[in-house]
Amino acid sequence: MSDLIPMNELDRAIKAMARTQAAFPDFCRALCKGDLWFLRPFQVGMTDEPSVIKKGEPYPFTVLNDPEGESVPVFSSEARAEEGMRNGNVPALTYVVGSLPAMRLLAMLGGTKFGAVVNKSCPTGEIYIDSTLMRDLANGTALKPAESDASQHKQGEVSVLDPADYPTEMIQRAFEFMLRHRNFRAAWVLGMEVSSRPSYMLAVLMQPHDAVLFHDFNLTVHVSHSKDYDTYLKLLDKSDPECIGDTFCGAPAFYVAADYQRPPGAKV
Repeated sequence: MSDLIPMNELDRAIKAMARTQAAFPDFCRALCKGDLWFLRPFQVGMTDEPSVIKKGEPYPFTVLNDPEGESVPVFSSEARAEEGMRNGNVPALTYVVGSLPAMRLLAMLGGTKFGAVVNKSCPTGEIYIDSTLMRDLANGTALKPAESDASQHKQGEVSVLDPADYPTEMIQRAFEFMLRHRNFRAAWVLGMEVSSRPSYMLAVLMQPHDAVLFHDFNLTVHVSHSKDYDTYLKLLDKSDPECIGDTFCGAPAFYVAADYQRPPGAKV
């Protein structure tokens, strides 16, 4: 990491994402604060500030072709933008750097078909986000707990899975997030028949329930979610010990808090 560029909150959140995707909610919140920097194609005679975007002008943001698809490079600071261009061996007078309030820029990009790559070619690491997430961050829905968070699941037949058949990436994200928050007491993953696509129910026991924390858990579970299967969340009723006991006895929990007392007959 370059010692010449101080790490700001967004830099730290991006770096944390390289260690665990349980940091995704913190990244989303940091992304929405302050200003974000972007690149505009350089034009001879350009005199306006890069952040002055005139009505009716061609698309003002630089678009790159990345493995994830077409994306707009966005940076946590002007220094990171310059660093990214240096590391990417971008010739001089190719782009100019501009900035906009984060929420305004996210709203503009969220209305397009393009994703964004945050801190492209920077040693903080880089993160790709799609236009849907940017739109939802800009309008506030992505980080706003909703009543549906507590019962985000469909009705369907459920089945006990062999641990070898668990969706590994999703289980790892969920496990890492729950390990950081003691409200989560136990969790199970079950097979679910709701369509022709593979589907899973993630059943969670929280004590006490925290709507914001459960919403962050939802975000973490679904970040970079596989397109090969669907995942539905179910929050178990902590006041129904019979239901909790039946769940423990019916299938092995993939996560149990170290200080949580399993009921008699619980599967390992």
